[in-house]
Amino acid sequence: MGGQKQRSCPDGHSRCPEHEPGVRRFGRGALRIAAWTLVSRVLGLVRDRFMVGLFGRGMEFGAFSLAWTVPNVFRRLLGEGALTAAFVPVLTRRIDSEGIEGARRSFAAIVGGLTALLLIIVGGLLCLLGLIPVEWFASNAGGDERYPQLLRSLLFILLPYLIPVSLMTLSAAAQNVTGRFALPAAAPALLNAVWIAGVVWAGTGEADADQRVILVGIVVLCGGFLQLLLQLPGLVQSGLLVCPRLALADPDLREIVRTMAPIVLGLSVVQLNVLATQFLAAFLVDPGAPGVLYLGNRLLEFPHALLGVALGTAVFPLLTLLGSRDDHVELARILRRTLANGLFLAIPAAAGLFVMAPWLAEVLFVTGRFSAEAGSETTVVTRIMCLGLPGLIAVQLLARAFYAMGDLRTPVRIAVVLLVVVQGINIGLAPVLGTAGLACSSAVGANANALLLFFLLRPRLGPAEGGALAGTLLRSVLATVPTAIVALALVTWLGGMFPVGTSLALRLPLVLVVPGAAGVVTFLVTARLLGATELAELRRARK
Repeated sequence: MGGQKQRSCPDGHSRCPEHEPGVRRFGRGALRIAAWTLVSRVLGLVRDRFMVGLFGRGMEFGAFSLAWTVPNVFRRLLGEGALTAAFVPVLTRRIDSEGIEGARRSFAAIVGGLTALLLIIVGGLLCLLGLIPVEWFASNAGGDERYPQLLRSLLFILLPYLIPVSLMTLSAAAQNVTGRFALPAAAPALLNAVWIAGVVWAGTGEADADQRVILVGIVVLCGGFLQLLLQLPGLVQSGLLVCPRLALADPDLREIVRTMAPIVLGLSVVQLNVLATQFLAAFLVDPGAPGVLYLGNRLLEFPHALLGVALGTAVFPLLTLLGSRDDHVELARILRRTLANGLFLAIPAAAGLFVMAPWLAEVLFVTGRFSAEAGSETTVVTRIMCLGLPGLIAVQLLARAFYAMGDLRTPVRIAVVLLVVVQGINIGLAPVLGTAGLACSSAVGANANALLLFFLLRPRLGPAEGGALAGTLLRSVLATVPTAIVALALVTWLGGMFPVGTSLALRLPLVLVVPGAAGVVTFLVTARLLGATELAELRRARK
């Protein structure tokens, strides 16, 4: 290893020392992603408030949530999952060995291959959808004949969203490899802004609820293409704006296809869990149940994206580079540090979400056609789901560590086992507990996934690394207790002072932002008193 002290950085434009600059670089990248993700999540909550205000916990919102899940399952499977995991190592290695010109050739072939694949998949799904009898989409909708046709229409509209969003994700991964994170992270914010405009537009006309939700679907599809266009300047700056070429014999494309196969198998099981849960919600509970699960997931995704997705996306190129050089000692060190930082913040985030869930649901969603009873149901779902937040964040990092070391089978095997467990829980609990039972399976699956990945990876991390993580978890739990107490006391007091009916502009900052900010300050002060070394790690990541 002594002759590799100065290797090209993953951006291909400079020379850098082997490790610490890379750590700072992914730390800055994670902060940029987190900042844009925060903007996106805030806009997403505004979007969801507008959606439930217009449609309520009804058939229209439930059908939209279910139809929206289908392209997003494929997006996570292709765009954010298997393709990214297979593509990032190839492009990183190509830049490291041949520079930007070699990367351009590789990227053009990969974009061309992905575009052809997406056209085949979307075309096939649309043809299959046209052949399925509309009666198959019926559920326990109380005899409402509109539901099957509405769900089918929304699927026809939203399935093509898979094409622009997958190409956008590939473009984002290419920019991440070259050290650019802003435009990829800003894309969801753009989609949410367009979505909000679409809901406002739909609500101003005289159309009925079915026509309004279909109009929103069309606007969302257009937003997907705008997300893709937003990536063009970043590709230009990265030197990777290329004309796609269909070159099926390209060695990098073939390697990606070979690498993707086991990842697709594993992720398909995970995403099948998501899709099956949503369909079970509609068919075992009621047609509005997918909307409640969707809202609970939305609240959970706020801390999940800020922590797990941001850290995982930013550190993956560095882990991949270390894995390609067989530097597993340094890879384990970087993974342990990143995992410790993520879990250190995940525990207070989960506790804060648990404490504030009733007020979040009430302030953000109880409006228009979305009743207080539906808000209470959303609270229960959110509180159960947030128990799986540490697991969700850990999986984002642990799975990428397996991929970086070339082990693609272990996550697959775990996913297959969890498919059986989670769906067994779903079938048993959904008829009895409704959406709460489905949320329970989600939390159990996330934490079980993280634990299995960690214990199988631990021999490669070493016993010292596992002991360090235990210390991190203990410090985080100790600092979280006063944090939760302060947040609960403040939100209860302020919620009583500014009850339902108070101006939203007043309630939102006072009932939500003030307790949240006080909780963050309490956690940081308590962690400092406990001598938490993770605070210094987080400060260094900002530099």
